[in-house]
Amino acid sequence: LAAGREWQDAFAFADVANLGQTAHRLTDLAPGGRYAFIVGSINARFGVARWSEWAYLTLAEAPATVCPTATPMPTPTPGATPGPAGTPAPMPTPVPPAPTPSLSPTLTLPTPTPHPAPAGTGNYDYDADEDGLIEVASLAQLDAIRADMDGDGVSHENGEGLSHAPAYAAAFPNAKPGMGCPYPGCTGYELVADLDFDTNGNGAADAGDAYWNDGAGWVPIGDVAHKFTADFDGNNHTIANLYINRVDSNYVGLFGYVSDGHIKHIGLASATVFGSLHVGGLVGYTSGGAISASYATGNVSGSDIFIGGLIGYNINGTIDGSYTTSTVYGRRSVGGLVGYIYNGSVRTSYATGSVFGSGNNVGGLVGDTEVGTISTSYATGNVSGGGRAIGGLVGKKSGGSVTASYAIGRVSTSGDTFYVGGLVGYDRLVDYDHDEGGNITASYWDTQTTGQTDSWGGIGKTTADLQSPTGATGIYADWDAEHWDFGNSTQYPVLEYGDLDVAAQRR
Repeated sequence: LAAGREWQDAFAFADVANLGQTAHRLTDLAPGGRYAFIVGSINARFGVARWSEWAYLTLAEAPATVCPTATPMPTPTPGATPGPAGTPAPMPTPVPPAPTPSLSPTLTLPTPTPHPAPAGTGNYDYDADEDGLIEVASLAQLDAIRADMDGDGVSHENGEGLSHAPAYAAAFPNAKPGMGCPYPGCTGYELVADLDFDTNGNGAADAGDAYWNDGAGWVPIGDVAHKFTADFDGNNHTIANLYINRVDSNYVGLFGYVSDGHIKHIGLASATVFGSLHVGGLVGYTSGGAISASYATGNVSGSDIFIGGLIGYNINGTIDGSYTTSTVYGRRSVGGLVGYIYNGSVRTSYATGSVFGSGNNVGGLVGDTEVGTISTSYATGNVSGGGRAIGGLVGKKSGGSVTASYAIGRVSTSGDTFYVGGLVGYDRLVDYDHDEGGNITASYWDTQTTGQTDSWGGIGKTTADLQSPTGATGIYADWDAEHWDFGNSTQYPVLEYGDLDVAAQRR
């Protein structure tokens, strides 16, 4: 270093690609030499060097008759008379071993090229593309997520102190030692293939499917004692035919309980989900997390409260660029997209399925929201309730805001008709003169299709009124033109955001 040279110039150096070697052979080491070894590696994604401890090796000394610094004696001629013995040259004074280097060399290797390999082949790495997410290519690997809820590539014990390692190893049978997540470690999972719970391919959920579980179906990932805290990127893949029949269970969905995680780019096709409370197609309960660019189709049903087509209960979380076409059934706090929101937000999202609730707080998009924010969203499904607070977009609203949103589905109830609205069924913080109250701005309901002439906030418009602006003008002057496609004079606005398909919304 003092000479200004790169360390490779001064020491033996081997450039080893990141293929999972556990040993590398060095040749041509000189006898009597003392060698210091250090191993460095660099990560293609993070570019951060990691170093081993220094290790030392001293080879056996050469024979005593050969001094490392002396001139070799000539080979005697056979039959010659030996000359007088001279005084032998003194051996050099041994040099004490060098101290352990205190400087960490700077690694200047070229960035290695990742060598991804599909699951089940060769030197498989949990994170083959080194993006910090463990690849999931099968239902068995999806099931193994419950063994590593923080997604760091290390299986953990469950609440009973039992190790998940065998299940984890079985799901990734070709993973080699040291082939886990690169520094600084993984933070979650990513789908690399479409998955289908109809494993016997007969088009129905039945006893022939791998995750039938005696009719109870899939075990949701995460519960109140063992939360899923990692990220999950679906990479726009689809999970088809999810089946869950756990009518006496809470926290029910593909994921039961998510805390501070981010789930995105995942689609559930033809899901059938039954639970008690905190029930959603994708997530039963999420706290402090984010759900984005995801969707669910099928049926979601709960026997109690907090039931949603995509998410049952959302506290301190965000939902954006997502939708559901699922039919949703429940008792109370039932929503087409989300059953209940506390201090969370929904934006650039929509729901088109019918929503049925036997009790209070039923909405086409959100059943019940407290200090929540809803913006740039809409609901088109019919809404029916058996109690109070039934609304085309939101059933019950307690504080928070609704901005640039609309509802057009028919709204009806067998309960108290005073708490029914085309846009919002009931706003707890607004008095009886509620037509313009409750922090609801630039939001509308269709007075013809909803069958409602009243709402606790928002403005009622005819079908022609809602369809005639074909741009961000008139009643839509305050709407974000970058997030809406206004269509023609016979169409309602639909969302143009992220992965949302405008054509599919207009079918």
